[in-house]
Amino acid sequence: MKFADVTPTKISVAPNVSLNVWDAGPKDAQTLLFIPGLTFSGAVFCHQLDHFSDRYRVVLVDPRGQGDSTTCSEGNNYMAHGADLIELCRQLSIHKPVLVGWSCGNLEAWSFVRQAGWDAVAGLVTVDMSPLPLNSDPSAWTEGTPDELRAVGTQVLTNDEAAAGFWDEYLREVMWQGPLTQAQYDYFMGLGAGCTRATCHELFCDAILSDYRPEAQDADKNLPTLMYVAEHWADVAVPWFNTLCPNTPTEVLGAHLMANQYPQQFNARLEQFLQEANL
Repeated sequence: MKFADVTPTKISVAPNVSLNVWDAGPKDAQTLLFIPGLTFSGAVFCHQLDHFSDRYRVVLVDPRGQGDSTTCSEGNNYMAHGADLIELCRQLSIHKPVLVGWSCGNLEAWSFVRQAGWDAVAGLVTVDMSPLPLNSDPSAWTEGTPDELRAVGTQVLTNDEAAAGFWDEYLREVMWQGPLTQAQYDYFMGLGAGCTRATCHELFCDAILSDYRPEAQDADKNLPTLMYVAEHWADVAVPWFNTLCPNTPTEVLGAHLMANQYPQQFNARLEQFLQEANL
């Protein structure tokens, strides 16, 4: 099945909160639940749905406040997002999914584990974000220095012009390798357009203050796990994460949007992971 042929549906997960969801593939197969990062729609995983939905149940989700899901005045934090995913699985009769998080979607996946327990999932794949985004240790894998992250939270995402400049630079310099065509630029900016600046600001601040190291370590000890890491910070991220989670393989690939820019390589490694875990 192709992404373009799948009609998304709205699933109610809390009072006045509905998530926009693509649900493809055999309903009795192992579910792969893909969770996008800050501001993004689940449509960013279109190539994964195309590749895996012939033999897996593939679910892509717009988290609350993102894409075509409900914009909320409350619950713009990763504990609420994790609870939304747990309820989504209940509504769709999904048992023990393989969670595939990307960027801040990792926090959502670890939040799922925190609230439902590691035995509620069959496997955990995380893509290019540390479980401790803020750390003063210069040898740690973080989203930036404390001063840089403080500036983004208090001076950048607090006004429209500065926020627009931030996302422009982040897409061009961090997310994608090489130059973007105008069509690619517009497409990725459009995937984040469903998230208001106010929602983005709340989620960013919650993300930066999060610490999901215990959940990452629980998963590392008890589940099949895999972490993808972008090339630009692999020299710091890989040793730091391998020390924290020694049983979790790390795969270095591309830039932050590796699943979309390099789908063949990304999907091949995910395929290997699923086969080795008998999933």
